[in-house]
Amino acid sequence: MFLPGMILRRLIWAAFMPMLLASGLLLSSAVMAQPDAGFDESRRAASEPVDDTDSPDHADSANSADNAGGDAAELAEGDDIITRTMAEIEHTNAWRWLEARRDGVSKNVSVIGRNLDDWLAGEGIGERSNESYMRLRINQRVGRFNTYHGNIRVGGSIDLPRATERWKLIFESENTERDSLRDQRLNNVSTASFTGGFRYEHPERNGWRFNHDVGMRAKIPLDPFYRFRVRYGVDLSDDWYAGFSTRIFYYNNEGWGQDTRVFFTRILTDKLNFRVESEVNYEHDERLTEFSQSVALYQTLGERETLTYEIGLIGQNQPVATVDNYFAQMVYRKAIYEDWLVLELVPQLLAEHENDWQPDPRVQMNLEIYFFDF
Repeated sequence: MFLPGMILRRLIWAAFMPMLLASGLLLSSAVMAQPDAGFDESRRAASEPVDDTDSPDHADSANSADNAGGDAAELAEGDDIITRTMAEIEHTNAWRWLEARRDGVSKNVSVIGRNLDDWLAGEGIGERSNESYMRLRINQRVGRFNTYHGNIRVGGSIDLPRATERWKLIFESENTERDSLRDQRLNNVSTASFTGGFRYEHPERNGWRFNHDVGMRAKIPLDPFYRFRVRYGVDLSDDWYAGFSTRIFYYNNEGWGQDTRVFFTRILTDKLNFRVESEVNYEHDERLTEFSQSVALYQTLGERETLTYEIGLIGQNQPVATVDNYFAQMVYRKAIYEDWLVLELVPQLLAEHENDWQPDPRVQMNLEIYFFDF
């Protein structure tokens, strides 16, 4: 299930190299789009799917008994390799330099949030805590057809608790709603597109949540946008929970679209949840409708450590309505250092029409650094 020990150790070291280089640029970086650390999903049945617009939580079956025992042994071995590798890295000069830089950036992020909040509120001394933060995400992917791809993404949020209760200043380094549903579901790297604006959040009422985003995308010509999102969740019984989310967006240069998602979650045990999810994405200018269906098991392995098994299909209505992608993936997430450094391993197996249904094994590795000072 997991990668061999030597390969896993080399991947971790390889992922740290661009992280060390990128962190040197962060002191001059802006605070950007609000992400989610991704651990809540398997801890609570009454939760929404992981989404980059939700508040962050800082990194807060088997066919037989023999198979289950083998999986557990592989998992324990992989976890032990990660622990030993981190113990080695922590004693290097490069790691000490990185941790010092991370702490410095975290303080700067909070200072920016507090100063901007004070300026907008018209006062010089803040009395409320400021929860501004930033996230650096390093993605590396190896596959059969697209041999290698990697990139670095930045996200975050500026908190303005005193200037306003409901408005937030947002910046984003990517716009996932403009990506295909395939890229969204398979966590493919999206085209960089910097945007900035404001978000207004309505207070939650009877399980309903609403927010509005308005801003500008930095491209030539400038591209103003508006987004409206509705979310709803309700307990159907002691074990079942249902959720609904829809987002309508309009970009001046590319027109409007809509994304709708419905899911049902069942608690199997204290540490295991089952979910069925359906999603439809519509792009008006291209008259393109995409759809997906998936089933998943979410397992909590420990504190800030989760494992997800998922299978699904993806299709679209052009040139004719058809399913053109089947996938299976496993997502392993673990906070490998305190609550601000998160490792994610994602083995995937795809079968796609564009590749004549030939199997496409892929492995993604993500490292996330969270910068916060609260």
